[in-house]
Amino acid sequence: MKLHNIILFIIFSFISINSLYSSGDILTGITPDKNTQYIIRLNNGDIVSGYIIEMVNDPTDGEGIKLQTVIGNAIIFANQIADIYTKDENYRHDHSIYLLPSAKPIGNNYFIGIYELTFLYAGGGIGDWLSITAGHSFLPAITSSQQISTLDVKFSLVTLNFEDVARKLTLALGGNLAFINSNNRFIHFYGVGTVELSRTMLTTAVFVKTGSSDIYNLYFGNNLVNLVYEDGSFGIGLGLDTKITKRHDLHLIGELWNSNIAKPTNTAILLGFRLCNTSFSADFGLAFFTIPYAAPFVSFKWTPF
Repeated sequence: MKLHNIILFIIFSFISINSLYSSGDILTGITPDKNTQYIIRLNNGDIVSGYIIEMVNDPTDGEGIKLQTVIGNAIIFANQIADIYTKDENYRHDHSIYLLPSAKPIGNNYFIGIYELTFLYAGGGIGDWLSITAGHSFLPAITSSQQISTLDVKFSLVTLNFEDVARKLTLALGGNLAFINSNNRFIHFYGVGTVELSRTMLTTAVFVKTGSSDIYNLYFGNNLVNLVYEDGSFGIGLGLDTKITKRHDLHLIGELWNSNIAKPTNTAILLGFRLCNTSFSADFGLAFFTIPYAAPFVSFKWTPF
């Protein structure tokens, strides 16, 4: 048997086994709960959401659920379901906007990703209080000493729940260390707060740069960039993450950065879209600078567990 036939056989066997498992056991552990919203992806690709109010069993179709939705109750059988998860499990990428960390912890949503197709990074959490992210660039045509490295540590301190327009408020403190070239060190400390509305997440961060120089010589190959970034600079970051219409897989994301509030020209705005499911996310958009200048941004994340 040729190699490609073996590979096709393995893939087909895996899909078949997975399908049998899904149809028979996908409702294992699911119980009626009027306080937990579930999101269900059907075999035909449709996505519905609501509250499970009753477990059902039909002699012909087998086990199923009665789902309370905004347009009425629906009976859905296990053999019609491709995937089922709670609303909290559905969106596992809320620990950051694009570059801006939110106050939300990474928790068990360990991920690996890539920025701009050249910067690899990964992150994980310890409980719901400590989040760690680190990354390193692999820019072509420059030496290893001219690459970019970062390390970010965030402590999610408290989460407050409300029965109002603002459903939840999370506060966090953090710090990051970055090297642009091996001899140019940047240190920041920040505080961040995230407010969750019914469909939207708003994030505000304040940060201060400390412990380094005021003027930097950045080399990329034979190109020299002079950067003035004073110690003690106080900056702000604003973030927006909102679901578009009733879709659960498409988000509008945006960020506003100012690295020194004493200099309004040190401002950038990012605006784009995030396409995501429980495992993958892809961000696409444009960044606008006051130079003036615009540049595309893109990132991909994989949260396998």
